[in-house]
Amino acid sequence: MVSSHESGLTASAAVISWLLLVATNVRAEDHCSENRYNSSLGTEHLQFTKEVPDREYAILGQFKSLHCCAKGYRSIEWFKNGQPYPWGGEISSLIVYPEAANQTIYTHRISEKDIGNYTCVLRNDTSAIRHDIELQLQEDKPDYPLPTFKPKDMIIDLGETARFYCEAFVGKLDLPDATNKIVWMQLFDDKPAATVTDASQLNVTREDGQIIGSYLSIPKIQQHHYGRYRCQITSGNLDRPLDLSVLLSPTQVTAVEESEFDALALIIIASVAALLALVLFVLCRSDLRKDHHLDHNRCSAQFIADNEGV
Repeated sequence: MVSSHESGLTASAAVISWLLLVATNVRAEDHCSENRYNSSLGTEHLQFTKEVPDREYAILGQFKSLHCCAKGYRSIEWFKNGQPYPWGGEISSLIVYPEAANQTIYTHRISEKDIGNYTCVLRNDTSAIRHDIELQLQEDKPDYPLPTFKPKDMIIDLGETARFYCEAFVGKLDLPDATNKIVWMQLFDDKPAATVTDASQLNVTREDGQIIGSYLSIPKIQQHHYGRYRCQITSGNLDRPLDLSVLLSPTQVTAVEESEFDALALIIIASVAALLALVLFVLCRSDLRKDHHLDHNRCSAQFIADNEGV
């Protein structure tokens, strides 16, 4: 027979579990609504709206979610090792989260059968885009931070905005005073690395702090911003930080603008005309010296006839 005290404890545990479930689902839903690309806010075409990791890590028996944050799609399909969702229990326990517009799949207790390659495919009426995510199991605390998203090189014009992102799985900190740290630095060939000027850094976490990331935003690119950058991720007391490098380059001029081409064409035509007139004048003067009875008009006509196909 169960006492009223035990019943109360059971009910309390059920309420706590329900609250944790709700909180977990809210985090999954909010993930795709936060820190989106600025370029995605005012557009509706098929696109990813924020950085999508290439690799994910999970701790056995704990909650895990995968995300493909996007917009402009009519459908999202998920695959595991090429097999379409829904999956049987022998393939994967991850399920789609409808409240996040199917951009998220998750499981409350990950197991070994969940490990594999997951793919999201987004479609509209005319096109499709896809992204692959490799899911692996990992110990509570890895020996060093494991990259889940590496910052991508960028080519940007002066005056435009730039955004870099880096992310790594760091697991659970084993000491109460241990902390994780992410630092962005600009690298130089002739002087030490330095903090990035005219930029802002925003650090984020997910999966209860087991995955940490950082955005580096430069609102207005100036000449001194071009070059190499490093995202350094340090976890707890580990001696080996994770260094991720990235390059910011200016747009290279590969073609002449239309207005510039028109002006250049006029200059070339005028130069050629002037050169032909000079050649005509020199040749005619030379012929007249040899034969004083040569008619000037005949000289002009002969020169034109001789050079007619040039």
